Amino acid sequence: MFRKKTKLAEPTQPRRIASQLEPDVELVGDLSFSGLLQVKGNIYGNVIAPMDSDATLLIEPGATITGEVRAPYIQIKGKVTGDVFATKRIRINVGAIVIGNIHYEEIELDQGAHLAGRLISTKEERITD
Repeated sequence: MFRKKTKLAEPTQPRRIASQLEPDVELVGDLSFSGLLQVKGNIYGNVIAPMDSDATLLIEPGATITGEVRAPYIQIKGKVTGDVFATKRIRINVGAIVIGNIHYEEIELDQGAHLAGRLISTKEERITD
């Protein structure tokens, strides 16, 4: 009838905490990051993560990046004007705008996303080499 409540063990690894660029922040210049970067503001410059890592870039609705974007994992819900390079996976959500070429290994493209540029599969480049 009566049971002693058992306490759940704490996770052994800390939670992944994101670096954030808030909506009221505008950055002019290049930005390098590792880990998880969540962009809600505006960046006028290149955004680059180590391509051999698990770095993830989240571009939120209302956010804009004007410049080249390079990261292993990218999710776009806002606007990017410039070429995009995703060495592992990219997702472009409904309402997102990308003006530039997209280089990808895997891509997920929602109906209602807006693209003006070429889609370039890097898998094909490796197959033909």
